[in-house]
Amino acid sequence: MTQAVSLPIGHAAPAVPPGHYRFQHVVKAELAKITTLRSTAITLGLAVVLALLVSGLVANAQLHHGPGFYQGFDPTQSSLAGMIVAALTSGVLGAMLITGEYSSGTIRTTLAASPRRPMLLAAKIAVTTAVMVLFCELLSLASFFLGQAILSGGGAPSASLGTPGATRAVLMTGLFVSLLALMSFGFGLIVRSTAGAIASFVGVVFVLPLVMRGISEPDVRYVPTQILTNSVMSTVHQPGQGGIIHDLSPAAGLLLMVLYAAVCVTAGVVLFMGRDA
Repeated sequence: MTQAVSLPIGHAAPAVPPGHYRFQHVVKAELAKITTLRSTAITLGLAVVLALLVSGLVANAQLHHGPGFYQGFDPTQSSLAGMIVAALTSGVLGAMLITGEYSSGTIRTTLAASPRRPMLLAAKIAVTTAVMVLFCELLSLASFFLGQAILSGGGAPSASLGTPGATRAVLMTGLFVSLLALMSFGFGLIVRSTAGAIASFVGVVFVLPLVMRGISEPDVRYVPTQILTNSVMSTVHQPGQGGIIHDLSPAAGLLLMVLYAAVCVTAGVVLFMGRDA
């Protein structure tokens, strides 16, 4: 066994006594991988640009309307619209953080350096979760403040973090999008292919709602994108069609997303533990 977990070229390995590497050493190695990958910086940068662009455009589209237009208007939900795009880019990154090692073959090196698979997976999941939660929360806040600046500057109804439900919506949106990235990470563990994991993520998150609308309209409220837009982001109650379809509460929607992510990651962990690299 090697004396320490592997790190990207140019980073010195931590001094670890032979055969005594610990969880914190694996976490440092995984964190170094994520922060030094060019694909990570590109994907996160793209997520920031697209999310803020969409939030700005959507907020701008709400300006200069008559009073009747703003009946039931939700300024918080409007300013967070860009986080739907961030959900897609975060899903791509979540998949790449695990499948990149399979496509490059470095997963064998990682397993040789850290042969304790439970510890390795725990470190990967912990680092991925921490990075995505921090990034998504900051991006959600940035989208909110940008949208509100545009709305208030144009004379449209706006909100602040003190507006009832606004802080909850902003924080839960960031957390929800990070859970989507973790779900995509689980897909990556399952299929071990970047293209396959991204296709699975897009299919479940963006294509499934379209199919569900033709099969069972009321059940659309249980798919991730519907939960995100109509439950988590929303601060103004919008009744369903004919008052029959009721969206999930924000807490119930978030808990369901936790379950989705947990199922995908658990399935990936089981497969990872039982098959070769």
